[in-house]
Amino acid sequence: MAANAVAVPITGFWIMPWAIVACLLMPFGLEHLALAPMSWGIDLVAAIAHEVTAWPGAVLHVPSMPAPGLMLLGLGGLWLCIWLTPWRWLGVLPMAAGALTLAVDRPPDLLISGDSRLVAVRAADGAYLPSTSRAQLAEETWTRRAAASLGPVWPAAGESGDGLLSCDAARCLYRARGRVVALLRNPTALAAACRDADLVVSPEPTHRLCRGPRIIDRFDTWRNGGYAVWLDSDDIRVETVKQWQGNRPWVPKRPQ
Repeated sequence: MAANAVAVPITGFWIMPWAIVACLLMPFGLEHLALAPMSWGIDLVAAIAHEVTAWPGAVLHVPSMPAPGLMLLGLGGLWLCIWLTPWRWLGVLPMAAGALTLAVDRPPDLLISGDSRLVAVRAADGAYLPSTSRAQLAEETWTRRAAASLGPVWPAAGESGDGLLSCDAARCLYRARGRVVALLRNPTALAAACRDADLVVSPEPTHRLCRGPRIIDRFDTWRNGGYAVWLDSDDIRVETVKQWQGNRPWVPKRPQ
């Protein structure tokens, strides 16, 4: 906000007018006369941005607002802006309720990419532990949406620092909120995972080979895209990219 308060007037009253003048001078090959003072304004805006971002607490990461919160915020804002009478201020109440959803919304405990090559589990400190460090774009998207940091890659063997994740060459077991999730590295661990886990995540098709626990395998991610999983003692809740995309003409159809 501090940067915008200074940079926006500079952009509107200095940079953009010189940009228009530069366009008018282009047919005559004289645009450099306007681009030079325009660049001074751009340099000043960049300097303001660098200065403000260096302030302590200049950047505050917040999680992505859930859909109900966005609806409350939008409806309250419309109520506040449309009406002219004093009771228009009642719109502040749903806006505040929408903002409070950020405090009660819980980030997913488990994230699975659409190609099943990357899986991340939520550590005790809120950071996400990725299965590999080679998918930086997905990792950045996940951590930004949850306002979380990125922890170390899963151990080849042993436990994570908080003890929630234990791994060997064939699989990792993630224990959280009274649930056990088996994260397969090798198909040879499937039989034990089907016997011991509440949820099995596999990069290979496994539905016909595993009975009992809930399964998310390569066929599931191929049909539904990425997965977000919330673990609770009485339920395992999932959301997929396909659910968010909905049934729209531009969404590719996958066989069921």
